Amino acid sequence: MRKSLIFTILFFVLSSSAFSIALDDLQVNKVTAHRIKHFPVPDDNRNYMFFQSVGSDSCIVIGDFSGVQKMIVLINDKNSDNTIDSVVEYFPGTKKFRIRKTSDSKFFTDDIAKLKRDIISGTAFRKNYTDQMRSLDALENTLKKNDNTAVFEDVYGFNIKLMEIDETNKYEALFTYGRNAGGYYMQFKTEYYRKGYSTVTKPLLRYSVYCRDSSDPVVKEYIDSLFKIRAPRAVSMK
Repeated sequence: MRKSLIFTILFFVLSSSAFSIALDDLQVNKVTAHRIKHFPVPDDNRNYMFFQSVGSDSCIVIGDFSGVQKMIVLINDKNSDNTIDSVVEYFPGTKKFRIRKTSDSKFFTDDIAKLKRDIISGTAFRKNYTDQMRSLDALENTLKKNDNTAVFEDVYGFNIKLMEIDETNKYEALFTYGRNAGGYYMQFKTEYYRKGYSTVTKPLLRYSVYCRDSSDPVVKEYIDSLFKIRAPRAVSMK
């Protein structure tokens, strides 16, 4: 009986870990219309927003579960010129797709540059029923503290750990930003957040921002601003 219980617990732990890794894979590889059907559909109707910019293309994924018709929306910005090229809506209830230039989601806007900024700044996660994703303000505050136990510099940028004062053995969020030969990179990853003091919640999607080798002007704008707070050696030496 004891061995059976241990096996069951181990199975659920490994399954949960594998599920998180699978969701990370959805976010770090280029999002396509086919892949959005694998994004999570929460039982508690939590919404989510995710900004991705890989190479010359950018996109935004919206999980809108606030209405009767639940949907996952993919907004494509080819060539990262802040122009909407297509909108793909996936309806989990019917497993059907719809391709348009707009969306009925309450979170949709024609101003895709503003939506990118709202996700990066964290505005998109305030006053909406979403996870409390750690965003630009937490990153900037950590950088300004000059805490060498939390900020790790490499040649092209920085890796930053956000930790609670009394939880130094684990991190609440990870940030990275910089610029290399491939382009700009910036990633915001929330591991957990607290609801009150004792309730720890893990977000549906760990990344709110995932950008690598990016040429997106909004990404460039924010990274250039972060360089004014703290720049890596490759930039400082110029």
